[in-house]
Amino acid sequence: MLHAKNKVENKHIFIESTLPKFLTAVRQKTLQNEIVFKGIGLHTGNKVSMKIFPASENTGIVFRRMIGNKTILIKADYKNVKSTKLCTVLSDSNGNSVSTVEHILSALYALEIDNVFIELNSNEIPVYDGSARDFVKKIKEIGVEEQESFKKYIKIKKNIEVKSGNKYVRVCPFDNTLISTEINYDHKLIGKQSISIMLTPQIYESQICSARTFGFLRDVDNLRKNGLALGGSLDNAIVLDENNVLNKSGLRFSDEFVRHKLLDFIGDISLSGYRILGSFFSSHPGHEINNQLLKKIFQSPNNWDLICSN
Repeated sequence: MLHAKNKVENKHIFIESTLPKFLTAVRQKTLQNEIVFKGIGLHTGNKVSMKIFPASENTGIVFRRMIGNKTILIKADYKNVKSTKLCTVLSDSNGNSVSTVEHILSALYALEIDNVFIELNSNEIPVYDGSARDFVKKIKEIGVEEQESFKKYIKIKKNIEVKSGNKYVRVCPFDNTLISTEINYDHKLIGKQSISIMLTPQIYESQICSARTFGFLRDVDNLRKNGLALGGSLDNAIVLDENNVLNKSGLRFSDEFVRHKLLDFIGDISLSGYRILGSFFSSHPGHEINNQLLKKIFQSPNNWDLICSN
């Protein structure tokens, strides 16, 4: 059994665990039934209806939109990333897109779900409270079903890193999925924060999925002039002025900010299409550099092996 506990030292949080051995004969998973989500898009402000359907083995995660009488399919794949400005946007070759995919992808990846269709009546995922908590809750309520085919994994063979200004990401060989993240903001309520977790469904649910996206009051007008954060509010994001958190309920964790960055990171690396066995480290991560790391991993077959769990 996996045991986890928190240690808090100078805002530096480690989630320690006994290391699980790599499991053999792990089967692919889908949902037992469809799930319906309704809400608004964080950036568009559009009302969104989203349904997640079970899919057959080896389908992967596929977004489905009806545009007129045409069904548009966009696979959750790092090669389909069109934009990384404040969110991850996927697009097909004709420019049809779906945005802010990182939270739902993070939940599916962390809960080890391999195959689903995500159907939308709009071009953005509903934001709910700015975290992945509602997605995790409904997925657990509906249940997960094992399939006949076995999971495939990407096993990292060598150290791979990407640098861009003060942003840095790295992945090293490791037999499981370990993720470490650090941030440093010039704001007294954030400052330096770091976290390290072994990615398991249990740790994700208890420590990561409820961490909300965040932003600064000083940026709101400029974002909206540029057509962003049109659906943003205190109901779906942590908002800070120069001195305070404006949300009446306050923070869910003292380091909720770095936990959300880790949540986003998981959603972005899920676009590899496989579970990655490796030790990740990111400093000041963002959607663009997360995507660059995946591109660099797959630049050469010498960087990785594709292995089957059977």
